Amino acid sequence: MVLENEDIANICEGYTLIQKKDGFRFGTDAVLLSNFFNGKKNAKVLEIGTGNGIIPILLAAKDKITKIKAIEIQPEIAELAKRNVIRNGLEGIIEVVNEDIKNIQEGNSYDYIISNPPYMVLDGKEINDKDIKSIARHEIKLNLKEFVLNAKRLLKPRGELFMVHKSYRFLEISEELSKSGFSVKRVRFVHYSKDKDSSIVLIEASKGRKNILKIETPIFLNDN
Repeated sequence: MVLENEDIANICEGYTLIQKKDGFRFGTDAVLLSNFFNGKKNAKVLEIGTGNGIIPILLAAKDKITKIKAIEIQPEIAELAKRNVIRNGLEGIIEVVNEDIKNIQEGNSYDYIISNPPYMVLDGKEINDKDIKSIARHEIKLNLKEFVLNAKRLLKPRGELFMVHKSYRFLEISEELSKSGFSVKRVRFVHYSKDKDSSIVLIEASKGRKNILKIETPIFLNDN
């Protein structure tokens, strides 16, 4: 059932997504991250901050996973994600859990973690800390350091983290990952066009494993 304040988006062939008209709506970031993910299909996967469930649904649609646990801290949005899972017949693949990632007690359990975490730091400006979009966009409930530490805690030794973030925070992200024992493995910068600076970066990092960094060919979204 679709409520009055919701609409439906076609996300790929055979799959649709219910979204709040006035809530946080999925964008290019989720599609890019689902394409960037290259984990083994039968591995144990966790998503931090699923929102409306777009990333696990895309991963399932692309046949990249057999099972994933998707964590969402906001009850209303977690319920929406569950409805989207049911709508697409993916109950056997995607488990949505309404919980704060800090409370998940499954240390050293996951082969892969995937996430599109909040991008924006709290800079002292007044923000509604109960607003759905504010929580999704700003580090209100989970800042970068907390995100990295919890990913480390939940990943198995030599497990891997896949994430998408803002390019201007790349050095900060790399430093946090290094301090927590991660090694950056792959990086891919995303540009809206060839004459624009990169706005988004895709990162794969390994827990407790030394890697030779691979910087992949940039993506230009408006390059025909």
